[in-house]
Amino acid sequence: MPPIFKPEPDDGPGLPPAQDELVSATSPEVLEKGVQAGLQVLQTLKGPLEAALPLNTTQAAQWIKSINNLESSSKPNRTIVGVVGNTGAGKSSVISAVLDEERLLPTNCMRACTASPTEISFNYSDDPEELYRAEVEFITSDEWIKELQGLYTDLLDGNGEDSEAGIAYAKIKAVYPKKTREMISEANPTQLTNETAVRRVLGTVKKLQATTAASIYRQLQNYVDSKEKNTEKLMEYWPLIKVVRIYTKASALSTGACLVDLPGVQDSNAARAAVAANYMKACTGLWIVAPITRAVDDKTAKSLLGDSFKRQLKYDGTYSAVTFICSKTDDISVTEAAESLEIEDEIHDSWTKVQDLEEKNRQIRSQLADMRKEKGSCDDLIDELEQEWEQWDALSNKLSGGEMVYAPSDAQRKRKRSAKPAGSRKDRRSMDFDEDEEDDDFMDVESISDGGSDKENSQPEENRKPLTEEDIEEELSAIRTQKKELRGKKREIDQKMALLRKDIEANKVEMNSLNHEVKAVCIKGRNEYSRKAIKNDFAMGIKELDQETAAEADEANFDPEVDARDYNAVAESLPVFCVSSRAFQKLSGRMQKDNFNSAGFAKVEDTEVPQLQAHAKKLTEAGRAANSRRFLNDLMSLLNSMTMWANDDGTRSNLSHAEKKAEEGRLRRQLDRIDEDLEKAVNETFAAVKDALAENIYEKFDHFIPKATEAAVPTATGWGAPRKEGGMFWATYKATCRRNGVFSCASGPRDFNAELFEPISVHLASGWERAFQRRLPPILDNFFWKPSIDKPPNAATGSNYQGVMILNQQLKAHNQTLSEVPNMLVQVVQDLQRDANRSFTPVILEKMVPGYEACVEERGPGSFMRMKAAMISHVDRARGTMFQEATTAVRDQLGDMCRKMKSELEERVQALHARLAQDYLAVLIGADANAIAQMPRAERLLRSEMAPVLERADAAFAPVLGRKALTPLAERHGSEESDDAFEEAAEVLVKDEPLADEDEAAVEEGHDEDGGGQVKAGDDDDEDPFVSQHEDEDDSHVKTEVDYDLTSATVADKDSDLGEF
Repeated sequence: MPPIFKPEPDDGPGLPPAQDELVSATSPEVLEKGVQAGLQVLQTLKGPLEAALPLNTTQAAQWIKSINNLESSSKPNRTIVGVVGNTGAGKSSVISAVLDEERLLPTNCMRACTASPTEISFNYSDDPEELYRAEVEFITSDEWIKELQGLYTDLLDGNGEDSEAGIAYAKIKAVYPKKTREMISEANPTQLTNETAVRRVLGTVKKLQATTAASIYRQLQNYVDSKEKNTEKLMEYWPLIKVVRIYTKASALSTGACLVDLPGVQDSNAARAAVAANYMKACTGLWIVAPITRAVDDKTAKSLLGDSFKRQLKYDGTYSAVTFICSKTDDISVTEAAESLEIEDEIHDSWTKVQDLEEKNRQIRSQLADMRKEKGSCDDLIDELEQEWEQWDALSNKLSGGEMVYAPSDAQRKRKRSAKPAGSRKDRRSMDFDEDEEDDDFMDVESISDGGSDKENSQPEENRKPLTEEDIEEELSAIRTQKKELRGKKREIDQKMALLRKDIEANKVEMNSLNHEVKAVCIKGRNEYSRKAIKNDFAMGIKELDQETAAEADEANFDPEVDARDYNAVAESLPVFCVSSRAFQKLSGRMQKDNFNSAGFAKVEDTEVPQLQAHAKKLTEAGRAANSRRFLNDLMSLLNSMTMWANDDGTRSNLSHAEKKAEEGRLRRQLDRIDEDLEKAVNETFAAVKDALAENIYEKFDHFIPKATEAAVPTATGWGAPRKEGGMFWATYKATCRRNGVFSCASGPRDFNAELFEPISVHLASGWERAFQRRLPPILDNFFWKPSIDKPPNAATGSNYQGVMILNQQLKAHNQTLSEVPNMLVQVVQDLQRDANRSFTPVILEKMVPGYEACVEERGPGSFMRMKAAMISHVDRARGTMFQEATTAVRDQLGDMCRKMKSELEERVQALHARLAQDYLAVLIGADANAIAQMPRAERLLRSEMAPVLERADAAFAPVLGRKALTPLAERHGSEESDDAFEEAAEVLVKDEPLADEDEAAVEEGHDEDGGGQVKAGDDDDEDPFVSQHEDEDDSHVKTEVDYDLTSATVADKDSDLGEF
């Protein structure tokens, strides 16, 4: 889109103004720093303006209003990311990992359908006591009464604890734990709702705060969780919760992302279901979580996303917003994965090494077992020697006492045998005594332990030689020597065993490393396989919908070889993350109490959670950049307007009064012509919009309404068909009718209203997508308005060179602002069309309510048959009008959308047109010379005070770009002279210091020197105009020739293609 104006190039070799360069930046971070600098500039400008507020003779109040409006637009927009997934998919774990918390989201141990949507946003509070905040919003009294009415009907119709009656009773009992079945059955919804404890909660918002995640989690659990055994009969809150909001300082949310854990839009509680549906409609991103094992089992995106879900994505045009997350990547069988992925060759060497190391460790363990036996034998021999020592020591004592002693007969033989230990006592005792050969060692040990047999010790003393002291000492010395040798041998064995154990540990470390590598290869291989499969299956699911629609729309000309879109591009555009929340938590130092092995993940990046966190931040970039750029554009426009205002005394034009009138007339005629061109461009644009809607949507209404009418009765008949033919159980049928046709049961969600409208919605999806995603954006983007104003005569610019230069900058700001208008309109269209495409089934529901009510009223024998008959009869009566009414309602809604878009475009462009006229008339024509005498002195002094501050405002943005802040003079001459004047001026202005007397006099004198700055007779120059207001009140009705509309000082935050000046 070409610019609408062609400003003159800047004079001088200096750098371009910092604001110009900043607005063209692409980095959201740089733009946001520019916004912060801009907010500081606005605060500085408020100083003198607020000081002049007590005076009603200045335009300070109008400028402050413009500044406040601009400040309010600086707040960042939230980027809502919905997180969906089936029970057990690991949604909560994934979200907690993204938030860098071990556990934060509250959970409910009851059925998943009872869970409330949970919104997690960044916590901007600086209070150290509010590091974590939460809000629990409860449903209203009317919403609870409505749900109780449905629960009471379930109680009346059901039987059995596992039926809908059992679930209904559990919900009521949770809120009213002290009531018995009889008490509940005797009460009614209104009575229960009006109980004090419940009424005190309904419609309120409970606010919580904590300094730790564990604390806020426990607080939330008190509200969200259901108690298995409520022995204390305390009231539970989970059935009454509409939505939970959590605020945390997670880095992933710091740029404006808002994660919403969505339990489903078919909740049994209508209020929660509506909240979930609204989040789905407002989502900028949609994260779909599923265990990776389902992807490996070929249950990927193609089957995980139902047809209705994919169709809604098609209507909303949010294919590009989908992100698929494969969770639980740590859950893997290496053997199965290697075989399935055919990567045995890749890991063969590692597996072989692992097997070799296992064999080495087996052999080492065998050696260790032998060594333990040998060491045990040494221990046994040492024990025997200890016993011998005791014998010989006893003989020594007897000899010392004068007794004659003799050597034990088997001592010598025992010492000879001890040179070759035969194993530990334990091992020898465990041998089989039935063996043919007797174990002499075993018998020797036993005999030694018994101190010798009676026979050996009863030999005649006359046949034995008495022992001397030297004999006994020699024996004791020999025993000491043997014990020393055996202990040395034990130490040697211990040293060998220690070395072998180290070898085992080293082998284990190497095996673990190899196993980690093998597991990592398998995890990575499965991740890549799943990623590719999900991308392809997602694209193929879209292709199937396209082909189904195309075949049914025109079967004769349907060609399956012709693709409706580039499905390879669809596949590649789908972000897929394969994450392990548990491995991430473990590697991050959390989950200390969990015995989880993070093998296969060497670093946190291997878990892909950090990449998912970065993805959450990236989702906000486009919105952040657009919002910041709009603010900076509007700020530039405001500063330019204020600068022209501050430097305008109405005397800078060289034109005479007559020439001014002529030039003004010429400008106004050209502006009128621009108005006509604008109206023509807008009308042509919206004629094209209406043609696109008629061709792609309205014509399909007329074509498929008869088909929906024809299919309505068979569809309703199918609901009550036998179970084997796809029909519903009678209790489920009635429960669905009780909830106006929308119910989620064990067999899956059902929506009678959507099923009736399906013959239209299925075929309309492609046309709807084509209209809103392919036709309308180019039409709006090509909106072309090119105003042309003849170049003014040189005399018109005359001495007002500075004003012309500022006007040149203002035109740049206008161009940039207008370039955003098509994007703004496209966003408006997308928001409105999402509302419209969800408006079909509410009309169908409204028309079906009498039929649902008739079915619910049926009781007793034969009630199911009567229910089915009543339903078929009602559908037959309503089918002739309800589809026409549904499409008419949406047609009207789309018509309102077009009118709103046109009004929005005209309003924004007209505002810019008005500013264009105002700026041109003010700068090129100015005011009458004699009118300046009527300008209040306070206004003149305020302008004089603001002018130098505004001149230096651009310096505040230079540091954001890494440049030194230059004075305007240095900027024009290319100098790098640093200037802190703006900051100094800001300090003075914030203090609201009035001008000194000599400065005020200089200002007044300066006006006179410029020519025409005449002071009214009777003015007192010595009186401070900011103190004395009386003299200005009489002149407050007098204005300059050009009347500034300061309330529109802030340029519209979007743009359109207006052409070229």
